[in-house]
Amino acid sequence: MNVEKKFLQCIKDFNLISKNDKILIAYSTGADSSALAFLLAKLKDYLKIKKIALAYLNHSIRKESDEEEIFAKQFAEKLGVEVFTKKVNIPYLSKKEKKSIEQKAREERYKFFTEILQEKGFNKIATGHHLSDLAETMVLWFIQGNKKGMMGFKPKEGNIIRPLYYLKKEEIFEYVKKNNIPYREDVTNKSIDYLRNKVRIEVIPKLKEINESLESSLMVLSNLAFVDEDFFSSQIEKFKLEEKILNLSGVSDAIYYRILDKWIYYQINCKISYNQMWQLIKNRKKKKYKLKICKNYYLIKENETYILKKEEKKEKINYSYEIKAGGEILIKESNVKIKSYITDIENLPNIKDEKKVACFDIGKIDKNTKFIIRNRMKGDRFKPFGSSEKKLKDVMIDLKIPVDMRDNIPLVVFQDKILWVAGYKRSAYFPINENSKKVICFEIKEV
Repeated sequence: MNVEKKFLQCIKDFNLISKNDKILIAYSTGADSSALAFLLAKLKDYLKIKKIALAYLNHSIRKESDEEEIFAKQFAEKLGVEVFTKKVNIPYLSKKEKKSIEQKAREERYKFFTEILQEKGFNKIATGHHLSDLAETMVLWFIQGNKKGMMGFKPKEGNIIRPLYYLKKEEIFEYVKKNNIPYREDVTNKSIDYLRNKVRIEVIPKLKEINESLESSLMVLSNLAFVDEDFFSSQIEKFKLEEKILNLSGVSDAIYYRILDKWIYYQINCKISYNQMWQLIKNRKKKKYKLKICKNYYLIKENETYILKKEEKKEKINYSYEIKAGGEILIKESNVKIKSYITDIENLPNIKDEKKVACFDIGKIDKNTKFIIRNRMKGDRFKPFGSSEKKLKDVMIDLKIPVDMRDNIPLVVFQDKILWVAGYKRSAYFPINENSKKVICFEIKEV
């Protein structure tokens, strides 16, 4: 099937063009958009298109940008169609807004296209994306672990149409050469400093050694993925995103993480990561679960009910208590009691969990021996077994203690050494050995 037949077949299969459409072509001066403009101009009457025009955004990224703008105007004149151009300093805007050049360029292009649609009455935007682009996009996002990007793009999304969807890059080049269609080659397309170029130049050819029909295979995979996603989207529509409390009892995992993603975005304009989605699925069976997401919000789960709660920034309250061996004390800041007792080594309890009980041989000890129980201070260090001293902060990170809990955790201190991060981990200081006689034990209980 030749290029024009594939072009028309794509338009038919996906109902891309209707009678009296006014189509704005996103023109870049490259072979793809030049071929697209040529085909639409040639088949304009056959497709009953009312009007076509080119739109070129001079992004000021390359020194050739001004020349390309002139080329766009000359090409439009040759086709006998109108052209709209605009010059924008993308490098300046990307730096100002702290966005990548690629992201900012895309934003400005579609902003420009939308302005023309609204002002000039066009109803569709045609882009030069083709089958090779689809394969590159899917492989690129697969490498980066982006599930949504892995699906690629559709031949039609809203008012954006992609009539070259069935065509490979080499077919388009052959067509422009055969029909003497002028275009300009973007020199940056050959630089593997850009990840997409690296995928196109180095990765795709290797994959095609394994599957020479790679593009067609990925197109089918993309279409099936969108079929699945459309189904899940229809299921999600049944939920009320405006509700402040979300109940997901009886919902499958496939719907579960999708609805949470959309609900969170609707409620606080925050997109959770794929890793966070996976954490939610893994911890779904827990009756209670709390996950820090973004913008200082927590997602709190209780049974199958979910709420979003904003983290309240509280001033750190320092506390310090003195406890004698054999005494017991309430740590009101943490809602726990810590009890201490002296015991002979022969009567030492069978300690199965150092999170609840920790015992130490500090040498000579009696009921007047004093210990300090306090919360963490700047510069605190801790010595785990089998390791040199570490920053207490790093130890708490290793223990996966949430940031908002770290300041309240009681520390049992003796002679300026942290013996025990109460409820979590004992230190390597004052270990019990075969020569130990009397030891001091500490036990933590919730109030």
